[in-house]
Amino acid sequence: MKKILIASALAVAVLAQPAKAEVIDVSTIKCADLSKMKQEEISYLLIWLHGYFGGKAGDTTIDLAALESNGTAIGDKCAANPELGLMTAITQLTQ
Repeated sequence: MKKILIASALAVAVLAQPAKAEVIDVSTIKCADLSKMKQEEISYLLIWLHGYFGGKAGDTTIDLAALESNGTAIGDKCAANPELGLMTAITQLTQ
């Protein structure tokens, strides 16, 4: 019964949020675009990228310290190369 109540409360909380019909093709994001994003958006993007590249590598872990240092490295790479595609920048960092 408790699980049902928690699930119901979660469903109500999710449904109460305003709908955002935004679809983002991450492959089109340039490094320069990061400077225009809110910190919250960058955080979501970094977590998505971590999952995307982790999935390709078969890595199912989340290392928060590595996520933070990777975010810093991506920021540095992008600051130096604003015309570079974000996913290209990340690929270059991991080679």
